[in-house]
Amino acid sequence: MLRYAVRAVPWTRLALVVLTLAALLEVVRRWPWTMWPLQACAVGLVAAAGAWCLDEPAAAVVDAAPRSLLWRTAARAIALSAVLAAWAGLVWWSRESLFGHAGDVALQGVAALVLVSAAATWARSGGATTPGRTAAAAVVPTAAFLGLARPFAEGVPIFPYGPDDDWALSRGIWIALLAVGVVVALAALADARWHRVRPA
Repeated sequence: MLRYAVRAVPWTRLALVVLTLAALLEVVRRWPWTMWPLQACAVGLVAAAGAWCLDEPAAAVVDAAPRSLLWRTAARAIALSAVLAAWAGLVWWSRESLFGHAGDVALQGVAALVLVSAAATWARSGGATTPGRTAAAAVVPTAAFLGLARPFAEGVPIFPYGPDDDWALSRGIWIALLAVGVVVALAALADARWHRVRPA
């Protein structure tokens, strides 16, 4: 399983993601009041990294192999765990500048990664080869927009700002998104569509 993960996961890309996350959160740590939207960008990047871990460019060959997609997804979870560990460490490093809500910021990254990875897993179970590329292209700019423009900040605080924002409501939203991600992932992994490969 480890050997497969070493070969299948885009580790170089993930290393670049971690370095970018470190840079973003360091900027937030130094100037939280003015650079807070970068925190949302970081969450989007964590989600994108999770989706990239599940891409399978050689799906036409690999899906016909004896190893099931369930097994291969479990192997790729090693990379997902590495991304989450890096995220947790960076949030801890920046904790003093996160308005007393480091736990909530950590939750955002975990929930975003689980939700987007679950969507990618569902797409893979239907035969898509590289759903992570599509997901990453959508989730990063979306997170950046939500963090910068905050269009639903009053009623739906996806990315709260400052110590007095509604972090409790935001926490509930992210927990709900995490639950949806878990359900979607379980449904995808329980599906019997693993053998189909979507034609190019």
